[in-house]
Amino acid sequence: MTRITRATPPSIYIRGPWVVMKTVELSACTVTFLNDDVVHAHFRDGHTGGVDDVQALFAAIAQERGGRKALLMVSMGPGASLTNEARAYASGVEGDHIIAADAIIVRDFGHQLAANAFVRYNRPGRPAQLFPDKDSAVRWLLTNRERIERP
Repeated sequence: MTRITRATPPSIYIRGPWVVMKTVELSACTVTFLNDDVVHAHFRDGHTGGVDDVQALFAAIAQERGGRKALLMVSMGPGASLTNEARAYASGVEGDHIIAADAIIVRDFGHQLAANAFVRYNRPGRPAQLFPDKDSAVRWLLTNRERIERP
């Protein structure tokens, strides 16, 4: 059975057997907590996220998950991006304490170049991979569940 759950904003759909547990609206992005330790962060259309936006994202994840790591799926709306400083911060040790693995959904060639810079240049200390869609991203994230410490 496939469950389609409508999240905010209306243009985002999570397909698959995943259940939306909670949605948090931040100024830069919508953070959707799914079952199976998956968190989806969707950056708003036209927004350029800075270090403060990534810090707010990490704080929301840490608060909701009680400090336990999450499997992060990231998508960007049209015209959305992160600054070089935000990408560097996201790939640093602060991110490694909160995120077990990153799945980045690429929208177009320009976004693919920026996402490749995150994976290859910033080199987070955790697995990170690019995907064309949410389904394949979540399937890969779930193969990294052993990277999350169990209580």
